Amino acid sequence: MGDIVKFSAVNSKVKALIGKMLSQDQYIKLLNCKDFISTVKVLKEETSYSEFLESYNLEKIHRGNLENILHMHYISTYSKFIKYFNGEYRNLMKVLFLRWEIEDLKVIIRGKYLGRSLDEIENRLIARCSLNTINYDYLLAFKNVEDVIYGLKKSIYYKNLKNLAKDASEKGLFRIETELDFLYFTSIKKELKHLSTENKEAVQSIIGMEVDLLNLGWIYRGKTFYKIRPEELFNYTIYNGYKLPKEKIRKLCYVNDMVDFHNLIEKTPYAYIYEKDDSVIIEKHEREYQKKYFKKIIRENETNISVLMSYFMIYRIEIKDIISIIEQKRYSIDLKEGIKYISLTL
Repeated sequence: MGDIVKFSAVNSKVKALIGKMLSQDQYIKLLNCKDFISTVKVLKEETSYSEFLESYNLEKIHRGNLENILHMHYISTYSKFIKYFNGEYRNLMKVLFLRWEIEDLKVIIRGKYLGRSLDEIENRLIARCSLNTINYDYLLAFKNVEDVIYGLKKSIYYKNLKNLAKDASEKGLFRIETELDFLYFTSIKKELKHLSTENKEAVQSIIGMEVDLLNLGWIYRGKTFYKIRPEELFNYTIYNGYKLPKEKIRKLCYVNDMVDFHNLIEKTPYAYIYEKDDSVIIEKHEREYQKKYFKKIIRENETNISVLMSYFMIYRIEIKDIISIIEQKRYSIDLKEGIKYISLTL
């Protein structure tokens, strides 16, 4: 009974937050804005983002600031939901938070590889909060990728990264980032044994779908852009997905060309995402697929963790869409072209 009451309260809060998300008309108005300032003005004055943009001077906000503000509000919102949980569910929420800490760790590692300044790296970080398992200042003080990884010796990340520390190359960074994703999903799997059957199945389906999409993205990019050998592609895939069993993943890694890749994808639920061999369209279709999937879960309103997880997945997509729209203003992209880069189809 405790879990039912707890999740009912969470679901009610989520429904209220879902009602504040961008409508189709608001998306279109943002896309039709002529420049960055007018776009931020619409966000500040005509959407729910006014709640935390109110204290900011529009004239002093630039693109990087806005991206950071959006992400920090996301993390703040996530942190507030922790109070609804205790025991194994609080632990699960903390493990799920690793997704954003890992994104920050990627920013630090990539920043050191590219020789970015301390300010440049810090301005890209989004997840500094009480939930952190790493010391940001300690890692930021290091000069290169190898030192940052060795600086993680007392963290959960070191075991997975230590053998990759010396490969300071673009392909090496790709491997590091993939290994961090693998660690995230492995950590979640360890927490599942502590949950009720209903919540275990809910987490497995949501996270499993994310695993499927990451595996497909890794294989597609690995073959298209990095020309990575099939056996290495397969070694870096993540097991225990939702709709793509291990043998299907293996076949995708070992296809001879992208024609065979697309033929195999056609026989999966993700055929829509990869119907065109165009990375822009693939990203758009992936966001649309996820939104449809998670909105269905929210409508079903089961009294388990699935509604909250789905909300944060959709919220993350909305932030990506806003950032994409903001980026478009630099290139004077019109509505017809701009719609290709967000999770909206007219």
